Amino acid sequence: MLLLVMRHGHAEPFSKSDETRALTEEGRKEVAAVCEQRASELAQVKTIWASPFVRTRQTAKIVAETFEREVEIQEVLTGDTPLDELLDALADADEDLFPLLLVSHQPLVGSLVNGLCGTGDEHPMGTSSIACLSADVWARDCAELEWLQHKP
Repeated sequence: MLLLVMRHGHAEPFSKSDETRALTEEGRKEVAAVCEQRASELAQVKTIWASPFVRTRQTAKIVAETFEREVEIQEVLTGDTPLDELLDALADADEDLFPLLLVSHQPLVGSLVNGLCGTGDEHPMGTSSIACLSADVWARDCAELEWLQHKP
């Protein structure tokens, strides 16, 4: 199975709350550029899950509109979710949802990629970074990093 993990695009530094921070124009362009560079891989995605925060919903919407998909909001994708809680959600997910794209925040995206691959903090996840992992089961140290794309 394939799992793609994406960090939201560059967001405005301040808002009423962290949850309401929106993408900047630069962030929108970065996400669109990553979609263009990884078009063949992203076209295979069957399901998109996004954090409920504004900037992740906006990031996921750019991907979804580009590849004619729907976005499902998942509370488990907020940045401070314990990694084991997300791993449980992935383990419970039906195989028909894969390839699955998750759009979330730091530190969760970095913890997920590195935790699944058993790589400590070897693979940084900057804004608009996207990683593709393959595994038979979604558990710590059980995945292989297929590729990692940073913003252009």
